[in-house]
Amino acid sequence: MKILNMRKTNIGVLILLLGGFLSFQSCEKDFGDINNSYQANLYEATIPGLFNGVVGSLRKTNMHYRVPVAWLYQWNQQAAMFSVSGYRLDDNTTAAWQNYYAAMANVKDIEALIADEETPADFVNIQAMIKVVMAYKTLSTTLLYGDMPYVEAGKGFLGTDGFRPVYDSQQSVMEAAINDLSWAIDNLSTDATQVTLEGADVLFGNDVDQWTKFANSLRLRYAMTMSEKHGSFADPIIADALGKPLLAADEYVGLDPVSVPGLENRRDGYYRGNSYMRMGSTMWENMSSTNAVDGSGIYDLRCSILWEPNENDEWVPYPQNPGNDVDAVTGDPHVPGRLTDWASSRSNFASFNVYYVNDFTLPQFIITGTQISFLKAEIYNRGIDGVGASSTMAEESYNEGIVSSVKFWQNHAFNSIWDVNKPATAEPTFDEMNAMLTNAEVAYSADGSAALSQIYKQSWISLIHQPFEAWNLQRRTNNATPNVPLAASSLVTDFNRLTYPQSERETNRINYNDATSDDYTEKTKMWIFMQ
Repeated sequence: MKILNMRKTNIGVLILLLGGFLSFQSCEKDFGDINNSYQANLYEATIPGLFNGVVGSLRKTNMHYRVPVAWLYQWNQQAAMFSVSGYRLDDNTTAAWQNYYAAMANVKDIEALIADEETPADFVNIQAMIKVVMAYKTLSTTLLYGDMPYVEAGKGFLGTDGFRPVYDSQQSVMEAAINDLSWAIDNLSTDATQVTLEGADVLFGNDVDQWTKFANSLRLRYAMTMSEKHGSFADPIIADALGKPLLAADEYVGLDPVSVPGLENRRDGYYRGNSYMRMGSTMWENMSSTNAVDGSGIYDLRCSILWEPNENDEWVPYPQNPGNDVDAVTGDPHVPGRLTDWASSRSNFASFNVYYVNDFTLPQFIITGTQISFLKAEIYNRGIDGVGASSTMAEESYNEGIVSSVKFWQNHAFNSIWDVNKPATAEPTFDEMNAMLTNAEVAYSADGSAALSQIYKQSWISLIHQPFEAWNLQRRTNNATPNVPLAASSLVTDFNRLTYPQSERETNRINYNDATSDDYTEKTKMWIFMQ
């Protein structure tokens, strides 16, 4: 493959920009030329630099800022909130929106640069890679907000006509993004004439096969999201995706500090302060067969890796739907000081494991082979147009998903910062894994309906590090993931979306009004999840 001339782009700087950890060492060094002519500070936009910036924006796309911990965990019941968060939801609706449209503007620049090249046909792979990344960002964004500007978006820098883009329907946006993934799969090429980004591709190092698997796996995930609502569009795509390369169970795509020098995925601040997170009774009841506080009923091998018992070493979860007689919560178990002083600041309720919270080497997942395994299990359990039901293939994919999830977490904990209750080995033994798979709560049921519930449960557990995806699963299955009925007064009852940022009401009011209604709130269902 051709190597793209990097010109003024410095790969080391690009990678550091991706991690977001450029340090400013002195005012004189960084701002000493602030009064010089602006012409001395011009930088040339390059395709590698812009591409790397778009990929770097995935860090915030995937974290969704404070939304994951402050709201998503309590919405999808993967954890429990013991107090009202001080972070207002309407104060956290702007960042994800701005992140998406800033990236889209950069993509318009990349497209313009490619069009100016002498042989644009040599850049098809780069165009395909950009389509894959932006399809992911587009689908993530529309599943947060619903209808959104798309066709006319990102054109504001071309002229004033683009300042107020109309909102496109969620259906058309999702179809367009999934079609872009299909285009990328069909056009990615190993032809030697294709230009490569060299070091600017921090996701796959220009590996076309990996990009193809990534695109096809995303296509399967989002076609499954559409299947119940729009099967005539989604089901043929699902059938086609199953016949093309997908992520294997032990593979994942993400921003991984192991492969990106200088990258740290810091998440610790999301679990402290106003997050008020504890292990919830919903999660506990799906990891233990009894409520024995000594943990003797725990059958899930991930439990003591992802969670920790209370200050008395007892497994006491916080009630998902607490009454008035619940004890006041004590301790601050997620502070980094506990890494060296385990006994300090522990809570009277079971909590997220302090090592999980403070481990900055955990990859930030975009999509995992584990999730693909559970999607395949669901497809073969239910059957769709073009793909017949098969209990054998469903069970095989279901077990594959569980094993890959358990192995990932045990291997990571064994090789990372875990200390207290650290796994004894990098992988579970055959007997340990077999005991979990044959447990009455886990063993694949001969009854198709019961088995489907198991698939949703195990997929939901495996998505603990991807709460946005767990929320999508909860919404698209109409609450078929583990849950308990919440009191009408609960802050998380029937939350379905983020509302549009205030800036849309102020700067794009006509189109905003067309996209909303008088009763538009966080409880208003978006098209894709309307039954």
